[in-house]
Amino acid sequence: MNLSNMKTKDLIHLSNEELTSYVYAIQEKLQNKLDSGLSIDDIIDEEDPFEELEPILPQEVYPILVLNIINNIRSDTIMEAIIEGLQKGIKEYKNKIKE
Repeated sequence: MNLSNMKTKDLIHLSNEELTSYVYAIQEKLQNKLDSGLSIDDIIDEEDPFEELEPILPQEVYPILVLNIINNIRSDTIMEAIIEGLQKGIKEYKNKIKE
């Protein structure tokens, strides 16, 4: 599975393990860019690494996800909260697209 080309419509069908892998893939990609000398502002000017997650990410979980990714935190507890939020957001997203 190529995680880098996922769209929101693909993400809503992933398992919790696959969502975790997706978040870690974004985190790794972003860390590589930060390590190369780019600032987070440079990266966001070029692309929005969170764009595909935004439709399914509840507002209260968004800052947790962003800080987790930018600071390269790999805590199981934080990831569980992010995945729980994503599952809630996916359910709401699916209900919206049914209407």
